[in-house]
Amino acid sequence: MLNRQFILVLTMISGMSATMLLQAASICPGNISETTPTAQFTINSNATVMDNKTGLVWMQCPLGQSLSGGVCSGNALTYTWEGALIAATSSSFGGNSDWRLPNIKELASIAEQACYAPAINEVVFSATPLNWFWSSSPAVENDPKAWTFDFNNGVDQMQIKDLSGYVRLVRLGQ
Repeated sequence: MLNRQFILVLTMISGMSATMLLQAASICPGNISETTPTAQFTINSNATVMDNKTGLVWMQCPLGQSLSGGVCSGNALTYTWEGALIAATSSSFGGNSDWRLPNIKELASIAEQACYAPAINEVVFSATPLNWFWSSSPAVENDPKAWTFDFNNGVDQMQIKDLSGYVRLVRLGQ
């Protein structure tokens, strides 16, 4: 089990950035049960994933990445909140036109709360950027902001809608 102090020491010794080290493997204390075990998901052959608990179908990779050999690769794209909403409704990924930006509860439902860096099941959702993703949920009490979920540390937070964040689309299962 790696901790932050150990990562800082490795950073100094190896010359690698902390981000590079953290992307190598998530940090999961062994005494905490998984919240999103791999068995909860059905990985489909069309680069989508069915969450058998919620009935939602997720794109396996964030927008901009593609699936190759079971691993997401390429550069995930970032969008403003409005751009994310437009990208979601205009997507026809896998021949489906009902993709949408998930609300904050849906987005948080795929977080692996027993891990961080990233706080997501890496078998199911590989190469997830260690940063925040847009939800469709506006921050009601703060109009220029919307809710995001940070898959580095597993927390939701509000971000200004004009900032750029990552996007993972969802749709209802059949």
